[in-house]
Amino acid sequence: MRAAVYRGVGRMAVEELPTPRVTPGTVLVRVKACALCGSDMRTFRHGHTAITRPTVLGHETVGEIIETAPDVTGYQAGQRVAVTPGVGCGRCGCCLSGWQNMCRRRQTISQHYNGGFAEYVLIPEAAVRGGNLNLLPDGLSWLEASLAEPLACVLNAQELLDIRLGQTVAVIGAGPLGCLHAEAARSRGAEKVFLINRSAARLDLARSYGFDAYLSSDACDCVQAVRDLTDGRGADVVIVAAGSAQAAVMGMEMAGRMGRVCMFAGLPKDDSMVSLDLNQAHYRQISVIGAFSSAPRHNALALSLIASGRIRVAPILTHAAPLERIEAAIAAAMSHQGMRVSISPCLDELEQELRELPHIQIVGA
Repeated sequence: MRAAVYRGVGRMAVEELPTPRVTPGTVLVRVKACALCGSDMRTFRHGHTAITRPTVLGHETVGEIIETAPDVTGYQAGQRVAVTPGVGCGRCGCCLSGWQNMCRRRQTISQHYNGGFAEYVLIPEAAVRGGNLNLLPDGLSWLEASLAEPLACVLNAQELLDIRLGQTVAVIGAGPLGCLHAEAARSRGAEKVFLINRSAARLDLARSYGFDAYLSSDACDCVQAVRDLTDGRGADVVIVAAGSAQAAVMGMEMAGRMGRVCMFAGLPKDDSMVSLDLNQAHYRQISVIGAFSSAPRHNALALSLIASGRIRVAPILTHAAPLERIEAAIAAAMSHQGMRVSISPCLDELEQELRELPHIQIVGA
């Protein structure tokens, strides 16, 4: 099979690898699309301590089941599935309570197992047993389904935030995840949704969503702007979807009384310390919440919300690329030419989808 093999920082090439063989408890999936995540790009540029090279990256994977091991029940060849990449142990309290993303023994497809930037991906026994394969709803395109995994991470955070009807939500960071957060907040009943970003050009890419305000921190004092837009109250919920200390500080300052602030974006491990005024949390009773990854149930909900049209992912799916152009796709994503890029080892089979999503550009075409 063809696979994009990561061999070290800045080194990735499409090579021929043996097609995986099913072993007891496993399922073989033919990849249709695998979206390119920011973490894939960070690994490409800086490496990752959890990864033993060579490996195949890609964890936002959808495809068709080709073969199941004889002892596997509940799945069969021909089914369309999305892969939840985080694999819990299945025995600890976190796993048993539906928070597999918090499992201390958690492993990840694309780190501990080969991922989806390939023609085929073998789903390990623990993932099959843990429900990490979710069936795609009828009619949902492969390309849109490839964004279920990032949306699932958003839904995990928003479950913790408990956004309620009539609340005001400010999202800092207008990248794909920030846009999904803003869209999901609106679907939960938020009355006003503000999208904030340093670059106005990035904000312009998200204007088709029609949020209530688009604020550039290069052009205005966004904390004051949010207060002005809320009659001085501040936001009920602030989601920090930009990985910077300045964004975290802004998020705390922007939250109103009894507000909730989600630190959704991680920071570099060697620069993760942030100086916050904890008196803001104390006197205004602000709750600070972290959020990481997702559980299989979040992925199932993400697929349902995309298929129903409750959450639109098409506006952020701006590019697609064949597997052979994966390095060009990484370069395009790093340069912020668009939003999300989906990689497909069989892009020619998705011609009908591409006709129905004419805004998607083919990298290198």
